[in-house]
Amino acid sequence: MDFAKDLIVNIGNWLGDVLASTGLPDPWLRIVSLAGAGLVLALLPIIIVIFLIWAERKVVARMQDRLGPNASGVYAGPYAIFQTIADAIKMLTKEDVVPAAADRWVFNAAPVVILSVAIAIWAVIPLGSGLIGADLNIGILYVLSLGAGGLVSLMMAGWGSNNKYSLIGALRAIAQLISYEIPQVLAILAVVMVAGSFSMQDIIEAQDVAFVFAMPVTAMLFLVASLAEVGRVPFDLAEADSEIVAGYFVEYSGMKFGQFYLSEFINNTALCAIVATLFLGGWRGPFVDTIPVLGSLWLLLKTLAVFFLFMWLRGTMVRLRIDQMLRFNWKFLVPLALVNICVIALVDSAVPASGVAGWVRPVSLLTANVALLIGTAIVLTVSGRRARSASGQSIAAGR
Repeated sequence: MDFAKDLIVNIGNWLGDVLASTGLPDPWLRIVSLAGAGLVLALLPIIIVIFLIWAERKVVARMQDRLGPNASGVYAGPYAIFQTIADAIKMLTKEDVVPAAADRWVFNAAPVVILSVAIAIWAVIPLGSGLIGADLNIGILYVLSLGAGGLVSLMMAGWGSNNKYSLIGALRAIAQLISYEIPQVLAILAVVMVAGSFSMQDIIEAQDVAFVFAMPVTAMLFLVASLAEVGRVPFDLAEADSEIVAGYFVEYSGMKFGQFYLSEFINNTALCAIVATLFLGGWRGPFVDTIPVLGSLWLLLKTLAVFFLFMWLRGTMVRLRIDQMLRFNWKFLVPLALVNICVIALVDSAVPASGVAGWVRPVSLLTANVALLIGTAIVLTVSGRRARSASGQSIAAGR
């Protein structure tokens, strides 16, 4: 609650600075600013999610040579932009079905918990120059700690449904989340080592050169692990056509299912903003020093660019099986993340942040990352040849 209060107060102060030129008396200016901040926090996530759902359906449809949402009988607005609103109304008015044998308290609390966790992440994400709910000195650690709340909500949904398929789906989703949290944490650790702080604002300030250019391997590790954390393609196993049920939320309908769906897109948007913050410089950009409000615009553009990458992956990639998913993590991502940490630590010790020219440190990090990529490619090539040779020998022996 303190984070929500701080966020409303900070947004209110920002709106107060914007409205100061209107000439309103100070008490009224304060009231209007805080009321506007509350309205922004209430409506902004919903508006963003409605737009992104529509945009994803349209963009992925075009990638796959389909029309996507379109007017069919009832007019759905230009380019069917109101179709998502109609879908939301339909979902909210559907019957709420609760299994007779379900644990009602746990069953009903699970969607509330997962939605609360999704919203709480935004408390520490810098939305602009000086526009942040709570500038914690452990901001990125706070984001990681909320992942435990997501795990609890998944287990609550699977267990509370009293359905063996829901429970199996929950256990499988938890195994996926726990596995991919390891390379995700290791990638964030590399960023913290270079930036010298856990604070999201300090990480942004440290990016005179965006970390995606200085540490592309770290950015790739974090992006892939985060895709698995939010269940995006190719890791959205619960939505696979071969699955009997839809995982841990198979028993949910109506508004409760809508909360799971809404939290998924809020998490996707938050993840895009976190990627933009950690690796793309966050709100930093041209003319922000002279026009601070442009910082929010730059963050929005970077977030939308990352979300477009997510849509591109969804429209072009195939899903992995659960065994492929876990094997890829433990046999490739985790070893690569550990080696990456060692490489970043060596460069950080050899080229400290102070005492060198501004371009030396980013170039050193980039050179080390390129060497790591070349070494990884050589190891994969050699291991692939050995695997093919062993497979050929076993086939020949079988004959």
